[in-house]
Amino acid sequence: MKFQLSTSIVLLTLIGLSGCATTRLNSELSEEKQDSFREESFLRYTKSRLGKLENTPYAALSKCHSDDVNQGLKDLQKMTHDKKKDPEFWNQIGMCYFLADHLVKAEYFFQFSIDLNPKSRYAPALNNLGTIKLKQGHYDMALDYFKKAAEFKKGQTNLKVPLFNQAQVYLQFNLLENALTIFEALDRQNSGDPDIMMGLASVNLLEGKTGQALEILHQIPQEYRDREDITLIKALALYETGKIDEVYELLKEYNFTQYVPMKKSAQMLKKLVTAQVRKREILEKEKQQQLRQKQIEENKKKFENELAQNKAQLSPKK
Repeated sequence: MKFQLSTSIVLLTLIGLSGCATTRLNSELSEEKQDSFREESFLRYTKSRLGKLENTPYAALSKCHSDDVNQGLKDLQKMTHDKKKDPEFWNQIGMCYFLADHLVKAEYFFQFSIDLNPKSRYAPALNNLGTIKLKQGHYDMALDYFKKAAEFKKGQTNLKVPLFNQAQVYLQFNLLENALTIFEALDRQNSGDPDIMMGLASVNLLEGKTGQALEILHQIPQEYRDREDITLIKALALYETGKIDEVYELLKEYNFTQYVPMKKSAQMLKKLVTAQVRKREILEKEKQQQLRQKQIEENKKKFENELAQNKAQLSPKK
């Protein structure tokens, strides 16, 4: 397999916005064919897929992705003499520091990778700098880096990761048409990618096309539908259709502990739905009590009428 952008950061549900590397959303894809970015990023690789990189130029980086950043960096340092003029080498070092949440060092090495040959505008490092700028709240700068990384270069394949990252930023700021254009283009290239499909579902949901959003979510491969981010989007869509009970049953099985921004959104929805269910239960209970009280009163009245009739029948005739 030839990697075009093998050391690039993918924003999965705006994965880069907060939290350290150990609290990233679990978005691993076991099926290689479902991974649209398989030749551009390792962030969605399972341990099994990372293991296959052992005898490739990406063996050291795969260790960083396998939570062995120290060993990965040691292996990379051994290559410094031979690779010191290779922008990809310095970008890999930056990626290892990014995975360890050392963002200052990561930014330094990403920039160093670009500075080796400013005219080449090394796309992976541009994309990764965009991710760091996004984490720092510099949204315009982040978007500019993503656009530069995605620019077509003669003799090169168009890159998908920076395009996807652009779409995620557009989605965050409700620029739905911009996001939709990119998600649709990526989906045409490789349908069945759960993160691209979730992006499409999110756009439809925000546009008020709830039925289409649910239909897209239903088409996501079964093994990924229980992911926390996909579950939350589905819950929001169901809530919009008024299916409170389904939302309640869906959310009560999830604590949403892995990814802090999602946890806050999920907790708000869970609290809102739980309150509505509880209120409905209280109203139903009150209604049943009223019905029982009404039945008691009717029975009492009926008994009193029957008693009066019996007394009238037993009274002596004059």
